[in-house]
Amino acid sequence: MNSSRFLIHQKVQLYSCFCIAFFLPIARLVPVFIVVMLANWLIEGDFINKFRIILNNKFALIFLAFYLLHIIGLIYTQNIPAGLFDLQVKLSLLFFPLVLTSRPFSINQKQNIFVAFISGCIVSIVAMLLRASYLYFTTHQNYFFYESFSSWLIHPSYFSMYLNVAIVWLIINVHRFPFAENPYSLLLSWFLILFFPLIIFLLSSKSGILTIILIYTGFLTFYLITSKKYLVGFLGLLIIGASVFAVMNFVPQISGRIHRAIDALNNSNVNEAEVESSAVRLLVWSAANELVSDNLIVGVGTGDAKDELMNVYKFRGMTGAYAHELNAHNEFYQVFISLGIIGFVLLLISLYFPFIFAFRTGNAIYLLFLLLICVNFLTESMLEAQAGVMFYAFFNSLLCFHLSKQVQEFQQLSVNS
Repeated sequence: MNSSRFLIHQKVQLYSCFCIAFFLPIARLVPVFIVVMLANWLIEGDFINKFRIILNNKFALIFLAFYLLHIIGLIYTQNIPAGLFDLQVKLSLLFFPLVLTSRPFSINQKQNIFVAFISGCIVSIVAMLLRASYLYFTTHQNYFFYESFSSWLIHPSYFSMYLNVAIVWLIINVHRFPFAENPYSLLLSWFLILFFPLIIFLLSSKSGILTIILIYTGFLTFYLITSKKYLVGFLGLLIIGASVFAVMNFVPQISGRIHRAIDALNNSNVNEAEVESSAVRLLVWSAANELVSDNLIVGVGTGDAKDELMNVYKFRGMTGAYAHELNAHNEFYQVFISLGIIGFVLLLISLYFPFIFAFRTGNAIYLLFLLLICVNFLTESMLEAQAGVMFYAFFNSLLCFHLSKQVQEFQQLSVNS
């Protein structure tokens, strides 16, 4: 391929990914830039080399097989329109592995994409704070917590996950920020590391709050062990404990949600009409268990999971879950219901082997990204919503696939010539 044409397509792909990363937290225009990226990939051609690269990459084949299994699941589903819609929602699981396996990015390019993502998070936060402040002064009502704070842009659970991933990246890269020549970059990094957790508490996502506590505790423990600066480490852990204590005792909007979750977990007799999020999850998971046991091997089909869940809710008198048409609220259950044990095992494989790869190669950001994804898979059917599936498919492919040394050398020669 002509070197100048190759570089043009590379730039279009890179700038498309900048835009995708930036707009993910704003939940606008992402599909437009996915279409631009895919169109650029198709116009570029060179399909023999691209598919050769894809077929030689075992991770790409695993990710693509997971989407292919959803297509197969359409064969035996009863609700074809719902199945087609599910395939449409999950298209990112097909597009990103195809494009980013055959045309991956360098480490520096990935770093800059993360900068775009964090910039989008900042813009989203500013918009949320401005809106909440305006509504507070005009209506005298509190719009600074949970769904009233963020749902007009993005669900609080998903935005909390975004911010947790951003925090992990910032902590890992705090001393090698892409714009290290800027004397204020280190200060900005530390400000965001301390500021983003405050927003996560405002979002009041229980999984998000638990995750950020685990992130800070884990990093501080690692720092304490590796640096042997026990005073600093213990002081940091003390600050975390004091912050959690203060929130639980002085912020009723957050502590109330957490206490209700604890009560739900401790209560073995949950009312079938329950609507509190943690309590209703227990009921939904019980219903999901029933469906899994009745459709163990291949599931109910790509489009029938919601219909089957609704039938169980109605039969059991789960009026809260039925009224809100809730999905399984656990991605592992969701896949098991739709695609049976085959889909469940393939999902585990798509997480386990990349995790082992990231561990063996010392890819800390990818390792922690996968851990955060697994935590969120436990409490949300992430791949049933655009905010979840696009985020997972994009960053999973971005972090998993690496630019070969040969291509890097070709790009460098092209630039020099």
